[in-house]
Amino acid sequence: MFSDENKLIYETLLSKLKSGEKLTLEQIPIDPQLIEKIFKFASIKHILNSHQNNQEKMFELLDEVSRDLKNYDLEFRIEELESKFSKDLSESTFNELRELKKQKNIN
Repeated sequence: MFSDENKLIYETLLSKLKSGEKLTLEQIPIDPQLIEKIFKFASIKHILNSHQNNQEKMFELLDEVSRDLKNYDLEFRIEELESKFSKDLSESTFNELRELKKQKNIN
């Protein structure tokens, strides 16, 4: 999840989802070979296939993945703000950082 390619994919998907646009594979500016690898080797695909008769379990798993992605996003933003704060020592940056850490603890 933390390779450069995966970060690019995550950030692209996140920005598309935040924009409210309907998301299709054709709209995602990612190499088609990489998308093929994701579909071929993604563990979530295999996990969901093993629970295809239990819709409740599938939704639980997807909720868990969603929480993990939100936490990853928060961690990424926290790292950016920590770096910024170390340079500017601004109170507003510190407050924003503190708020993000509170959100992370809630999730």
